[in-house]
Amino acid sequence: MKFAKVRFESDEVCARALKGLATRMQITVLADESFIVPEAGLEWLKTEGLPFQIVEWVSQDNVLQTLRDNLAHPV
Repeated sequence: MKFAKVRFESDEVCARALKGLATRMQITVLADESFIVPEAGLEWLKTEGLPFQIVEWVSQDNVLQTLRDNLAHPV
């Protein structure tokens, strides 16, 4: 499964995206205000017309490592 690290252009768009994505799939919110979203989530964002920026594509191994790093170093 592919994942993307994404950011949203405004707090309003972010709130709408977070609510919609969280009710449909598992997403991860990171301390730097970015989100790790499955590829299917990107399609949903596009169909809803919610603008987003892909920061980078990440594999499932990268997602797990990111989560482990955040747990080891709490914000």
